[in-house]
Parts: sequence; structure tokens; C-alpha cells
Amino acid sequence: MLYFLYMVFAGVFVGLLGGMFGFGGSSLSTPILRVFFSVPPYFALASPLPMTLLSSAIATKRYHEEGLVDWDTVKKMLVVMIPGSFLGAYFTKYLSGQVLMLLTAAFLIYVAVRFILPSHRKNGVDINIYHMLAGGFFIGFVSGLLANGGGIFVVPVLVLLGVELKKAIGTSMAIVFFVVIPSVAVHWYLGHIDWLITLALSIGALPGAYVGTIATLKIPREKLQKIYGAFLLLFSIYFALVEL
Repeated sequence: MLYFLYMVFAGVFVGLLGGMFGFGGSSLSTPILRVFFSVPPYFALASPLPMTLLSSAIATKRYHEEGLVDWDTVKKMLVVMIPGSFLGAYFTKYLSGQVLMLLTAAFLIYVAVRFILPSHRKNGVDINIYHMLAGGFFIGFVSGLLANGGGIFVVPVLVLLGVELKKAIGTSMAIVFFVVIPSVAVHWYLGHIDWLITLALSIGALPGAYVGTIATLKIPREKLQKIYGAFLLLFSIYFALVEL
């Protein structure tokens, strides 16, 4: 019972940060499950996905109410991201658990550095539609492979295209919701989901995601980005060392 409650608290933490920074939270759940709960790699990778589905739905609803979801962009990105997510999720069967965990650690280090370093954004960049489609497919593939919604990649792409930051986060959450659906289906089929873990994380993540979304709308973002990035960088390096 105590083990279950600790997972619920972990879910609150993951949901809070996911709602604040525009990603589903499974990318953070995986190392938490591995480092603090010693969950086997495949279950640590895929069990948070249904939680991500629920928390991203709550965050999307809140952002939509604030007019911060660009549904036209969501539709365009999903055309290529969903098949990419299917392929990435299925490809996990050909990789070892340790390789997947190290890929997750590398992904987290990238995310942390992107939050810490100063942003040099260019708005309204004219990007070839084929480049956008290829990028969307790649994001979907990575999201399926690493069992996350891909939102952390979507946000900078949208900002590059001239979307205001908070609207990019809201749009990203909507994309995460739809992209995670095929990943859940494939990982469920492959037997990678422990539903008790999913339940514990979801109980905490749902209110956490709602509070995190409100925080993004109220709190200055730049300071939070750097604090979160520093924490995530230290944690991801530790996670990589543990897996090695």
C-alpha cells in the first residue's frame, strides 16, 4: 500500500510538470519508475502511457478553454505523427530494455539542455511543407519508440513557425493526446503495460496536470524553465549512470 501511495505522489509530480511544460509526462515517469521503484525497463517505458493519455486530455481541455489550442495545426501534424508513432512503438520489440532506457536518458538530457540554454527564436520562418511532414513523422516515431507523446519536440517546432509560446504548449498537449493513443494500443498488444502502475500514476497525475496548466497561465515562464531544466539535467545524468 505504501509503495502504491509513493507512486501516486510521483504521478502528482509528473502531471504537474507535464501540464506546465507541454508534454505528456511519460518521458519523466520512465526514469522515476526505474530509479526509485526498480520497475523493469519495458514496463517503466510503457506503463505511464495511459496516464499520459488522461493527463494530456485534462490539460488540453484547460488550454482549449483559454483559446490556446490551434486545432488546424493539430490536424496537420497528426497526419504524419500517428503513423510514425505506430512504427516507433512496434520497433521497441527489436531493442533491448537497456538500450531503450539509455535512449530515454539521452532524450531527457536533450530536453534539459533545451530548457536551460537561452532561446534564440525566429518567428514566421518559411519552412518547406515536406520538411515539416518529415519532421512530424520523425517526432511521431521517436514518441512511439520512447513511449512519450513527443510534445517536447512539437513545442519548439511550433514556436519556430511563429506560434506564441503558450499557444504552442496548448497545441502540443492536444497533439500529445492523439499521438499517445496508437502508442498505448501497440504497447498494450506487446504486453508492456502494468495497469496497477498506470492506476497509481493516473490518480496523482490528473490533478497535477490541471494545476500545472493553471501555473503556466499564471507564472512567468522563463525562470521556471531554467529551474526545471537544471533539475532534469541532473536527474537524467544520474539515470543514465544507473542504467550503465
